[in-house]
Amino acid sequence: MLGDYVKETRSKRGLSQAELAKLADLSPSFICRIEKGDYKSVTLASLSKLSRALKVSVHEMSNLVLEKGPKDDLLKKTPYEIINELSLSLPAIVPVYADIDSKQIIEYAFVPRELAVDGGREMKLIGIKSSDLEYGNIVHKGDIIICGKDMQPSPGDLCLKMEGEQMIIAPYNKKEDIFALIIQVVRVVKHLN
Repeated sequence: MLGDYVKETRSKRGLSQAELAKLADLSPSFICRIEKGDYKSVTLASLSKLSRALKVSVHEMSNLVLEKGPKDDLLKKTPYEIINELSLSLPAIVPVYADIDSKQIIEYAFVPRELAVDGGREMKLIGIKSSDLEYGNIVHKGDIIICGKDMQPSPGDLCLKMEGEQMIIAPYNKKEDIFALIIQVVRVVKHLN
């Protein structure tokens, strides 16, 4: 199940096994083993790296691993593995700032934990209230933009970057510096009283 899913998703993205291995920071032999269906000993950290490189949900991939093995395999997990999986299912709490230069937290946003984990380590995410930032039908004024500060974007990923003296949202181009990679947009809807 997982092997077919990885192979199909990799092919749709136009990646070779070697390219996927490099993107995921995993060995090419590991990718080959996964696609052949040998993934009994795959760790959550490896799945997280693979899901990030394929831009798919780590939960979806872990469910495919569990579908393959018998139920009693779940009993062989260490307490650390069980606690780690439970913590990954909880939402991450991200501080939200009034604008890019602000140091004052105005609220907190909750995002799926898989967005905040990269290869088993927590990433530094920040939220910014988009008081004057807009981008097509994706970001509206007042939305919260969840950004990763120390992440390497792929071409076409939406990023915050400087244009002259002004911060803008634009797709990533290999030749430019960015302020942060946009991970998620939290739509803020006004309630009617």
